[in-house]
Amino acid sequence: MITVTAVSQAPMRGVAAENIDRSANACSDFDAYANGAWRAAHPMPAIQTVWAVRTVTQDETRARLRVIAEEDAAKASTLAKGSPGRLTGDFYGACMDQGKVNALGLKPVEGELKRIDGIKDAKGLSAEIIRLQEMAIDAPVRLQSTQDLHDPKQVIAELNLGGLGLPDRDYYLREEPRFKDARDKYLEYMSTIFTLAGAKDVDAASAVAAVMKIETALAQARLSRVALRDPKVQDNPMTFASLKALAPHFDWDAEFKLLGVTTTGHMNVSQPKQVAAFDTLIGETSIGNWKLYLRWQLLNVSARYLSTPFEEARFGFYDTTLTGAKEQRPRWQRCVIATDGNLGEALGHEYVDRYLPPEAKARARTMAVNIVNELKISIESRDWMTAPTKAKALEKVDALTIKVGYPDKWKDYSGVSVEHGAYLENVMSARRYAVRDDLGQIGKPVDHGRWGMTPPTMNAYYDPSMNEVVVPAGYLQPPGFDPQGLDAINYGAVGVSIGHEISHGVDDEGAQFAADGRLEKWWTDADYKQFEARTGCTTKQYDGYFVEPGLHLQGKLVTGEALGDLGGVNLAFRAYERSRVGKGPEPTVDGFTPEQQFFLAEGQWRGALARPEWLRVSTSTDPHPPGKFRVLGPLSNMPEFERAFSCKAGDAMVRPESERCVLW
Repeated sequence: MITVTAVSQAPMRGVAAENIDRSANACSDFDAYANGAWRAAHPMPAIQTVWAVRTVTQDETRARLRVIAEEDAAKASTLAKGSPGRLTGDFYGACMDQGKVNALGLKPVEGELKRIDGIKDAKGLSAEIIRLQEMAIDAPVRLQSTQDLHDPKQVIAELNLGGLGLPDRDYYLREEPRFKDARDKYLEYMSTIFTLAGAKDVDAASAVAAVMKIETALAQARLSRVALRDPKVQDNPMTFASLKALAPHFDWDAEFKLLGVTTTGHMNVSQPKQVAAFDTLIGETSIGNWKLYLRWQLLNVSARYLSTPFEEARFGFYDTTLTGAKEQRPRWQRCVIATDGNLGEALGHEYVDRYLPPEAKARARTMAVNIVNELKISIESRDWMTAPTKAKALEKVDALTIKVGYPDKWKDYSGVSVEHGAYLENVMSARRYAVRDDLGQIGKPVDHGRWGMTPPTMNAYYDPSMNEVVVPAGYLQPPGFDPQGLDAINYGAVGVSIGHEISHGVDDEGAQFAADGRLEKWWTDADYKQFEARTGCTTKQYDGYFVEPGLHLQGKLVTGEALGDLGGVNLAFRAYERSRVGKGPEPTVDGFTPEQQFFLAEGQWRGALARPEWLRVSTSTDPHPPGKFRVLGPLSNMPEFERAFSCKAGDAMVRPESERCVLW
């Protein structure tokens, strides 16, 4: 075996040593140690609410997409109507023509506002709610497709209710100052939008009160985010006749007919109590107040695509008040984000051709397979699991599908109409396509070729019903992943992220789904109690993390993602070590051993600063812990980290052995 021990023998770049704050103590606060120098040299820009190395990488991806979109826009007139380049070019070009957007003012939504004003009765109200659904505006009804939790090869309809302008039910119901202040600012924002749309002060005040009354009633009937983490809570199959009996005041016949959804068989109603509350609202709320509510839903969704006063008002509330951003992103970034969000597989096709070399995809897949194999080894070695449960767990892992890079079959966006000078109309056309595309799956076998993220997305996900991990091309780039780079860094950064998603298959939620995606208990009772004890350790750990004095994380809200972080870093580290068997250790670079490189890569990829406003919202709404705790939390449970940095008992990064959380 040949062992490479010096940098000169392998002149490869390690982690960004210049980002490390060597005056900090790795064993006290590893996030500060790994990222402190970078943060000192790179203050958070005014446009950002979360700030990290990966944030810069994401913006670099957007800059690449900008080049593609601008090239498409420049040659759009020469391309065939409906072709990917023509669609993205005209869409991006229409967004960038801010002068045209401003000149149009409210005109793009005037026709729809007149339709709302013309509602005269309950039948007309139902018809407009359905029409808004076609544009993906939940006012408040949302009919969509979902896999049947009890027959996961089939797609059925699912009914949800949205229509809340504040981030969560707590913002309507709780009296703590942060929630009350957000409500007050929301009312001010709503009044501003109504006024911009032509309402006088008195009319705007009446409209705001009417809308808030409806939204509050919907929020009161909504389950908490913690409760909604349990898939069994949202498993409420019923027939079409049962739905009509549950909510008789809404025209469900028109809903399903106009949206082209079958009424045979059964559907799922995720929150029956909220649907019943919606029905009560229809019966008790005047048509006039419903019209104001629908008007608000349309204006609120459209504001970011309308003229500058509307866009700035929306930014002022959602981005500044709620999450702390000081300035809007430059127009080109906003247009790239919108193009990717609405036509992501058209824009992403060219991105993949340019920026995902085959060797990157192949190396990422190999890394993912190695991490999956490590999970299998871990399951087999758990002394708290009996043989029957292990067999079921291994069956599930063996059935796991890993998708890397991009779909095998690209969307063609048939029917999307895009014109250069019609930005909002283009957005609504793309949204109508997305709704039709989704609803068109109902009544059919599950299409395993579909993706839930666009190829340029710098993220990944696990779908428990599909039992699949999806890693888009946007994630496979330096510094998180380099096909020519050190394994220690690739496994430590994106490898940990892939391990995180793989771990979701056996976290507190994923563990309730069987190998085929069926919602099914496959554990023995005794084994599941052991499992719950271990997940409870993580809940307790994260309950103890505070984002500011008096405000701590909700352990039950973040448990699943925290378990993903814990499993991800453990599995990726062991997979990395096993991958070096027969190859010898990688080089020490800049004085850091391969093991230290791995953990530094994790810290630099996961670690992040966030504005106080964002942190306050995230504690109520985000199942992910803030970036700081995605570093401190899992690593403080790992003896391997303790050894790598020569930490000792009593250090903040070393949890007492009796309190260490261990799952996989």
